[in-house]
Amino acid sequence: MFTYLMRPEQRRLRLYLSIAVLLILTVIWLTVIRTPAYAVYINGHKVFYTQKYQNFENAYQQIQDEQFSKYNKFLELKDTINVKRVFVPDTFLLPGELTAEVLDEALNFDLQAVALVVDGETIAYLKDEDTAKQLLKEIETQFAKVEEGETLISVSFNEDVQIVNEEISAQQLFSKEDAYALITMGTTTPEEYTVTEGDSLWLIARRNDLYVNDIKQANNLTGDDLSLGQKLVLTKTKPYINVAALVEGDRNEEIPFDVQVITDSSSSNVRVSQEGEPGEKRVVYQARKVNGQEESRTVVEETILKNAVDKIMVKGTQLQIASRGYAPAGQSAVKGSGNLNWPLYGTITQYFSRGHSGLDVAVPTGTAIKAADAGVVTKASWEGNYGYMVSIDHGNGIVTRYAHCSSLKVRVGQNVSRGEVIAASGSTGRSTGPHLHFEVLSGGVFLNPLSALN
Repeated sequence: MFTYLMRPEQRRLRLYLSIAVLLILTVIWLTVIRTPAYAVYINGHKVFYTQKYQNFENAYQQIQDEQFSKYNKFLELKDTINVKRVFVPDTFLLPGELTAEVLDEALNFDLQAVALVVDGETIAYLKDEDTAKQLLKEIETQFAKVEEGETLISVSFNEDVQIVNEEISAQQLFSKEDAYALITMGTTTPEEYTVTEGDSLWLIARRNDLYVNDIKQANNLTGDDLSLGQKLVLTKTKPYINVAALVEGDRNEEIPFDVQVITDSSSSNVRVSQEGEPGEKRVVYQARKVNGQEESRTVVEETILKNAVDKIMVKGTQLQIASRGYAPAGQSAVKGSGNLNWPLYGTITQYFSRGHSGLDVAVPTGTAIKAADAGVVTKASWEGNYGYMVSIDHGNGIVTRYAHCSSLKVRVGQNVSRGEVIAASGSTGRSTGPHLHFEVLSGGVFLNPLSALN
């Protein structure tokens, strides 16, 4: 057997080639397959890899600087941080610009703060007592505003509100703005709506299954006027803190005029012999308001400044229109013609259907409601979900109802004529806003008002 012997120069060449290959593979492993990096562990759990240790140091310093700027002090770190040298693929590395964000989310710092406690329940944490007191003062001021002619007597919270010192995690802290939204509306993320052409509070409330008062309270509105592009919060408020204000009012109010009907046996016409003129009275009262909405009122003093002047109508005896007042003894109540006029005009927002017994017509509060036909008033009172309601019997089994009124102008047993004002529109009872709910019954059965109206 022959043994092949390598010459020295050949052995050296093979050694050099092996070393070169090893170096190339090492470089490829280090630069392509694996990269030197640092693994950041928090409480023993790996959170991220960063290529440079300086990225971690800069991020931690940035978090401390931001905390000092926000709280005017450095917070105590609750976690244990370890950084280890490793080799990882490039794809594992966290971009340097995200290091501070990821680290901030992973770390927990202790913070001395205050809790707002309402009736024993912690609602929100604020950074200090001064901020909490400022917030409560803003809530008090916002919801204890008085109207023209009113003076604020006292203001208080309906609930027991306490400010308590507590140590919390920094993530639990509320900004004053978020705490205000939560306390006054029950949420920090209310739905927002932009007013468009043709919108009204009533329509917006109906479309969003809310009541007008819900929208007014959430947006601190005192009237019904809206402006194009106005931003509204559409949240049914469930405030944690309710502001009760006692106010004293001293203002002049209008006295509506009445209508008298005089029968002229020598005439068959209808004429106005005297125009009506509203009067004026000075009213001194005390009212209790909760979150800006009047809850109760007591009249302290009422002085007539100017008497109202009745409107006087003269009607011929041939006309089937009864006088305003009660039917004379021995005479039957007036009956209608069977043809119904519209009690008012406005936007129809809900039609008659199997689940809706009448016709809803949206109009501003205080709009005059007129009797659809002559008849006798059988109801003029509060009727639960209907609010203030008038019911008129027109004879021959025909009855009309007028619901959600703000005020009533007639009494039970009173004869009324077609077109006579019987009430003012409103939003009493279970109502989403100012409108008239108008019903027509025949023999006790609901009819579609549109088929009965002229």
